[in-house]
Amino acid sequence: MQFKKFEQVQKDLQSIADQVGETRFAQAKNLYLEGVIVTDAEGNPLAPENIAYEVKIMPAAVETDAASTDEMPKEEEPAKALRETVKSAIAAELKAVNTMPNVTSTDTYKITGKAKFLASNDEAYRFGRFIMAARGHRKSIDWCSANGLITKGHQEGVNSQGGFLVPEEFESSLISLRERYGVFRRNAKIVPMSTDTKRMPRRKTTLTAYAVGEAAAGTESTQVFDQVNLVAQKFMVLTTASNELNEDAIVNLGDDIANEIAYAFALKEDECGFNGDGTSTYGGIVGVIPEIEGISSAAGISDANVASYAALVTSDLMNFVAKLPAYADSPNCKFYCSKAFYHSCLERLVYAAGGVTGREMRDGSATPVLFGYPVEFVQVMRKSYTADTIQCLFGDLAMAAYFGDRRQTSIAFSDSALNAFEQDEIAVRGTERFDIKVANLGDATDAGPIVALKL
Repeated sequence: MQFKKFEQVQKDLQSIADQVGETRFAQAKNLYLEGVIVTDAEGNPLAPENIAYEVKIMPAAVETDAASTDEMPKEEEPAKALRETVKSAIAAELKAVNTMPNVTSTDTYKITGKAKFLASNDEAYRFGRFIMAARGHRKSIDWCSANGLITKGHQEGVNSQGGFLVPEEFESSLISLRERYGVFRRNAKIVPMSTDTKRMPRRKTTLTAYAVGEAAAGTESTQVFDQVNLVAQKFMVLTTASNELNEDAIVNLGDDIANEIAYAFALKEDECGFNGDGTSTYGGIVGVIPEIEGISSAAGISDANVASYAALVTSDLMNFVAKLPAYADSPNCKFYCSKAFYHSCLERLVYAAGGVTGREMRDGSATPVLFGYPVEFVQVMRKSYTADTIQCLFGDLAMAAYFGDRRQTSIAFSDSALNAFEQDEIAVRGTERFDIKVANLGDATDAGPIVALKL
């Protein structure tokens, strides 16, 4: 896709008109404009519907029979070659137009390809069309306009780089994919943010009941509140996709880009939520593990004091689970650990307990369970033994952490970033804004709704 100023585009169209004449100008014009984004003198893109071109077109030549043609002067070879090139390009364009979906919202359209990540082929096709329209692909812009998809750019505060806000129908799908991949978003308490900053009151201490003698005055107690502040941070993902913007690849294009963006954001959310250390790498977010490690003599940490995975015994797990307060033993209670830790430690202890049949060992369980609680695999947590580190968490994450969701995903494209031009690819940039606050992990006396196993 090329950016050209209006004056240059008008000159190019006039040159095309001079070459192809009246009968073929419309097709040649469409062919030319498909690969061009028209800008004003400052380089700002112009809306196609607001552009008026002034081109002088020669009337169509009168058709002659073969005899009269023989009497005409012989056409010069360069001009003839140019005409044949334009003629071939127009024929290819007409073929593409005849095979593309109709651009009316009530018409059906042919879908080729198969979605692997989005819910349906139709959804993947629509998202692919949105992506192509956001890049300036003229047919896709018309298609999106006729089918109710808006490819509107935005500029907003810290997001001055702009982009295209993903339509709501696709944003819900991206969130669904993020929840499929991302453990933290799926289990924390989601707090929608209508502004960059959101303050929520949190009860720090509750009322106290005292024994009162007959005719004696009661002792007053008060509730103490503090605030949890969520400040939206901006996160970005960059990826590349094939530059083959043809009709047959739209489903795959939409499906693949949706998957890449959703997976990258889900991974970053998990890294921030579990391992964030407050540095710029995590947008200043402090995750569950560093937060609980930062509590002096935290009551919520169970130290197994073993030198290897193999040394862990069942009693260590029981002491770990016993740390969780009764109020946090909710239906949302889960174990959180890496897949490697589960199979190396937890599953080993389950099978070592006996009473396991060959069929159970062969088939396993679709959902890992320990002591009746589900086990969530968190691949950003430790996958091998390291002394004096937290290897497993247990409890209700929604009681311990707030996930502030500020804005829907924005998407932008470039044909030059990340060596995309040299590799004939599209660079795709996605952004989202969120914050995470882990606010309820207890203290040195009382454990919170998430407890930790340290080896």
